[in-house]
Amino acid sequence: MTSKFRSNRAWIIASVAFVAAIYAGIYYAVIAPFTQPVSIYKTPAIRNASRMQTGYTLIAPYNNALNSDPQNKGDVYLLDMLGREVHEWKTPKQVLSAKLTPQGNLIVAMEPTEFEVQYPGGGNTGDLQELDWNGKVVREYKNESMHHDFALLPNGNIAVVSWEKLPGVIARNVKGGIRGSELNGDVWSDAILELDQHNNVVWTWHAHEHMDVNVDIIDPALPRTGWTYINGIRHLANNPIDNEEGYLISMRSINTVMIVRKRDGEIIWRSPRNLTNTQHDPNVLPNGNILVFDNGFTRLPIPVPIYGSRVIQIDPKTGNVFWSFDGGPGVMDKLAFYGPLVGGSQALSNGNILITDGPKGHIFEVTPEKEIVWDIVSPYTTKSSGAFPINFIFKARRYADDEIKLPPGTAKSFNPHLYKVASFLAPLYFKSL
Repeated sequence: MTSKFRSNRAWIIASVAFVAAIYAGIYYAVIAPFTQPVSIYKTPAIRNASRMQTGYTLIAPYNNALNSDPQNKGDVYLLDMLGREVHEWKTPKQVLSAKLTPQGNLIVAMEPTEFEVQYPGGGNTGDLQELDWNGKVVREYKNESMHHDFALLPNGNIAVVSWEKLPGVIARNVKGGIRGSELNGDVWSDAILELDQHNNVVWTWHAHEHMDVNVDIIDPALPRTGWTYINGIRHLANNPIDNEEGYLISMRSINTVMIVRKRDGEIIWRSPRNLTNTQHDPNVLPNGNILVFDNGFTRLPIPVPIYGSRVIQIDPKTGNVFWSFDGGPGVMDKLAFYGPLVGGSQALSNGNILITDGPKGHIFEVTPEKEIVWDIVSPYTTKSSGAFPINFIFKARRYADDEIKLPPGTAKSFNPHLYKVASFLAPLYFKSL
């Protein structure tokens, strides 16, 4: 091999390496940041800018298989409309549920690594913190019987959901559930505790005092550990039944959404029997309809037909389904949108719905005509406890630009110039996938 040939070969290798380095630099520094997180459609997050609701999306990655690890910390992210990170809060424990106050503070329900009492499984929290923009704790309430969700009230109060053991005589009369599946022989119910800004309990509701063992029956495929299992709560300044203050709650074990009137604690509305199944995240829309993520985890008959999950609007006056969104008519369509656990649905001010398929970490915005105008698959995977990465999310929340007071200089939720850049660069990125 001549020296000239060796010299040319070295020059070619160096040139190729240089070009590859330049391309990689452009790719990772310019293209990828504008095109991630990746939509499930292999496009940027924004699919129809003219119809989406601009705002910030709040998500908290979650993996309860890691709760026993004291080194497992929490992260909460605020994203812009391209799915780019605007802000991050770090928490000392893993976060299940997260919400923003109108003042821009973050409230998180976190999960301790250990519990003194064994409670019904799933969604147990125990530590509620309010953090300012810089992560400083400005309020904290600890109660290891808390679980799943909490509600923010306009006066600054917070309502939390808390496990409480049923009296034996009531527990024996509770119907349904898998026979012999009580928790150490006990059946648990729920209480709602409303806390003022100094963490004083100013209002309490005990579910077992208002429920009916002949009406509120545990799903036959679920354990008898929890009669109620409230996994979603929302404060109502004016409920759609009698226009009084109340709470909208989702009781997973009995496949029922309820409205509780605050004045006397009475249950003034129940969703029609068998309409929803292991549902999550109920909300009341401006027209008075009730929006809920209907998981369908134990919907009969099993295993066929396959129903998948859906988001529905219920007219509480008639009990009829006013609107619904599911994966589609076919079996593959149903499986593409099936979140057996967790999930969320939020009505946006422009009439669209933000949907969280929690197990897949898939968040998308859909119009009333069922056009998906925005979507991302969460890129925040937690430490794997098995074969595959986990990007599980309890539920996401979208905050309109004028809904939350954010610090001066916070990046805009939607920057049209960056959107144009992303739209231009996206083909270069997605062709490489």
